[in-house]
Amino acid sequence: MQQIKQQAEKHSKKKLAFLLGITPNLAFAAGNVALSINKHMKSDDYDIVIYYTDLPDKDIRAFNKINHVVLKQFNLPEKFVRTMLQKMPESSRFKSRNHLMCFAHFEVFPLLDTYENVAWIDVDTGIQRDLSNIIRYAPFGISPDTPWTVGNQFSRPIEEYDMDITGHCTAVMIVNDSLPYQKIYPWLYEQAEKYADALINPDQAIISIMLQEFNITPQLMPLDEWQCISWKEKAHIARIVHFGNARKIWKDINMCNAFPEWYRTHLEWLNLGGSDFNQSQISPHNILGTLDSINKSTTQTNHKESRYTKKKIYLFGIIPLIKIKRQPNKTKYYLFSCIPFLKFKG
Repeated sequence: MQQIKQQAEKHSKKKLAFLLGITPNLAFAAGNVALSINKHMKSDDYDIVIYYTDLPDKDIRAFNKINHVVLKQFNLPEKFVRTMLQKMPESSRFKSRNHLMCFAHFEVFPLLDTYENVAWIDVDTGIQRDLSNIIRYAPFGISPDTPWTVGNQFSRPIEEYDMDITGHCTAVMIVNDSLPYQKIYPWLYEQAEKYADALINPDQAIISIMLQEFNITPQLMPLDEWQCISWKEKAHIARIVHFGNARKIWKDINMCNAFPEWYRTHLEWLNLGGSDFNQSQISPHNILGTLDSINKSTTQTNHKESRYTKKKIYLFGIIPLIKIKRQPNKTKYYLFSCIPFLKFKG
């Protein structure tokens, strides 16, 4: 009977949810991810669940116009927030109220009550291809955080765990309901409070030791395909490109012009009535003309430099005695490298 009940519960669940987590300043980025998921997904059995701390009405209305989107207001307990802000190391870039939204990564686990699979995606990403087969990395799929180790996620070693193994990057990850998720979920927040004073990359740190605690061997998702950093050679063909450094696509003119699909999708978000970002730092335009101009200039310089060769003859190996300059139709000789004294044509 128990097995029949479990099967019935599983069949009542939806197949897949993509989970995004935002504060109000990143509504446009979440809108971009949501629109892009819909554009590229081949299957239709999924939701895009967006956890938000607060949103202006115009963004709520815009999100409600996007297929598959489910909005859920989410706030961390105030006691937990105070603990993190008081105890986290000053060296952690996540030590602010907005950045504590990184802990929403943990929320993939309770969603497994409703979905068979839940995939987290950071919103500083661009979705460029179909994501349907992300579920093949379940029950726990994640990318390695090479070259950083588990220990690099903390400001000090955590004695109970191996700090020397490769860490994992939580920007994109997938979990399914075969995991002991009801035990994992509270454990994550408990350990976050326990080790708050040592958390450099908070959610990554706790998830890294969680894998050891629950003896979970993750399925590694290839970085170049599932969260290719934007400056890498294959970023333009990755399923997901990750703008995961200071050069955010909405702040860097070259980054924005290197990935025009992201900006075109942003225009769709604006057409839905969503909030814009400060566009003063970018200038979207076709970069082909610029590239052609650079290529032409480089070719001309190389051609000019290749038209002649130089050779110097030194007296006693030290004093430049003669310089010989050969060009296609003539050869010149210079005494002491500067006084012309011979010239031959042909």
